[in-house]
Amino acid sequence: MNDNARQLTRQALSLIETARYRMGVSRFIAVFIDHWAYQQTGLYSPTEAFPDDLGAVASKLSHLLSSAMKADPTSDILGYILSESGFYKQGTQFYPTPPEVARLMAQINLADTPRPDAEFYEPCCGTGINTIHWLERVLETRGAAGIESAHLYLEDVDRLMVKGCMLQLFHYFDSRGVSPASMNIVALNTITRKPMGVAYYATAKPAEQRRPSGKSSLDTIAVAS
Repeated sequence: MNDNARQLTRQALSLIETARYRMGVSRFIAVFIDHWAYQQTGLYSPTEAFPDDLGAVASKLSHLLSSAMKADPTSDILGYILSESGFYKQGTQFYPTPPEVARLMAQINLADTPRPDAEFYEPCCGTGINTIHWLERVLETRGAAGIESAHLYLEDVDRLMVKGCMLQLFHYFDSRGVSPASMNIVALNTITRKPMGVAYYATAKPAEQRRPSGKSSLDTIAVAS
């Protein structure tokens, strides 16, 4: 994580701490991600509202985290936040993948031999850092065209992780100015294949509907539940 992103995440953690005695850290983070994901996609309306005094905190937090993700697109900003705030202690069994491991897996999973397209499947996607490093490897070896022909199939049993993964991937695409051909992020039990009620299916819009190169790529993805 670069210095700018580190400074922003520290500010974010300090902000989260202000919710400890008003709402509880884990509960605040879960509700925050629900609201942020809904604001980004218009899907899955949050079932719990923030107390009035924490609404402004959540708004500022989203700006801090968004800035951190854009400052360092290949860092697991949400994973770091969840880990440092002790979220894993609440029974979610969440442990972020170290960036070195994510980079190594990206190199193993992606050969340098050119292919017309590429597919990536991850059954326990968490906050999406392995996917992000795979995409970065594609970008380094095949350029933007490599990502634009890529298909992502991501799963996690935790609905919150699916929403967090979606948020980080959208910020990565926005920062790099690229979009994949398709992206499926689904909450389900990877063993029984039982759906858990949250799914994001996205496909790139036709070229004529996209913004000029260098602009935000978020509008090149059409999302449906």
